[in-house]
Amino acid sequence: MFAGGPPGVLAMLTANRMGLQLVILLLGSVLVSPLIAQQSGAQQGPDIVWTWSAQCDTKQKLRVTVHLQSKLLYAGLLPICRGSRDAENGGAEFHFSSSQVFGGQYRARIGGSIEGDIWQAGGEKDALVLGISLTTKKQILLNTLHIASPDKKTFAKLDKGLYITTTPVITR
Repeated sequence: MFAGGPPGVLAMLTANRMGLQLVILLLGSVLVSPLIAQQSGAQQGPDIVWTWSAQCDTKQKLRVTVHLQSKLLYAGLLPICRGSRDAENGGAEFHFSSSQVFGGQYRARIGGSIEGDIWQAGGEKDALVLGISLTTKKQILLNTLHIASPDKKTFAKLDKGLYITTTPVITR
């Protein structure tokens, strides 16, 4: 090593070398950890969640109804199943007229048409997240989410007088 030099210099070089090794070890572990985590995540495969898709060939359906006051705006039976997030492709559209004020400030013109859209906004291991929007040609009246359970009836008030109900159904 360093023969004949002052003893303090030898101790300092040894300490610096050990510190450098520690820094290299820590830096290496910081760089390699995400790669290991990424590989183990890739081996697990995609998340399996509830999905609304025409590709669902199961007998499980979700009945969806949307009411404004006592008027039925939409009633549909959606095919649901467990699958990957990229299988989500469900969507439904309905139309109605109303002078109802939505969100406390947005109103369609009297006699004007309102378009309702329902789509799958997300899927979880125990639920479907449905997006619901109401629009006219000129403005968005409402844009909200509803958590639907594939196992039990759910009911939610979307806005004043506007309700959604989802009910699981097994068909034969």
